[in-house]
Amino acid sequence: MPELISSPTPQPRANFARVCKLPTPFVNQMIIHASISPVLPILSLALLSVLAACDSRSGPGPEIHDSKYFALDAAGQQLPPGQAGPCVLDQFTGLVWEVKSDAPGLHSRDHTYTWFDPAEDASGELDYRGKPDGGRCSDSACDTHSYVLAVNAAGHCGFQDWRLPTRDELGSISDPRKTSTPPTINTVYFPHTQPADYWSANDYQFHWDTAWLWNFGNGLDRVEWKASPRYVRLVRGEAVYLQRIED
Repeated sequence: MPELISSPTPQPRANFARVCKLPTPFVNQMIIHASISPVLPILSLALLSVLAACDSRSGPGPEIHDSKYFALDAAGQQLPPGQAGPCVLDQFTGLVWEVKSDAPGLHSRDHTYTWFDPAEDASGELDYRGKPDGGRCSDSACDTHSYVLAVNAAGHCGFQDWRLPTRDELGSISDPRKTSTPPTINTVYFPHTQPADYWSANDYQFHWDTAWLWNFGNGLDRVEWKASPRYVRLVRGEAVYLQRIED
């Protein structure tokens, strides 16, 4: 099949309160008051001004990739700075990431998986679920859903809520300074990263059998067929801050 390229399209994003560090109740109250107030135009303008100002923030520079990580041991406990472990805590987003291994086994850096989600719609003429067990791996069936199940069953780093990351989440660990010396990631904390494609949880809304991924060779996202074997790095937790990946 021909390789697809990324096209402009709205994608699932972190909610406004998380992206902008405003408490969700505050945002909700502003929206409610704007909808019932007799001074609707004024309140609506105020709300839009706050949203625009917050969304326009540039966020931290790429230097944050040098200092925002801590490695975790097999029990989920923090390791000394500069030491690698089987998991990594991103202090800025609050997410915990899987670290790949150069040894054979469930977390091998060499394993690939096809994109598959049994919860996707397959009731009509089109099957949005993707392709099961189409990659090359060991210790699980070689698709994204099966890999998530296997890692959670193993209780990796003491956690059982691992999942496939979103496109925005993958972008949050990609270091744009390293496009000429890939992989585009902090290799002290993420050793054994392939300078290649890693699946995201976001499927592509304009084509039923494709999904978004992140390339750690060039630090960019793109769209690929769900049946294509690609690498996977799992994540857990909910981000307290995420910068949006622009389409």
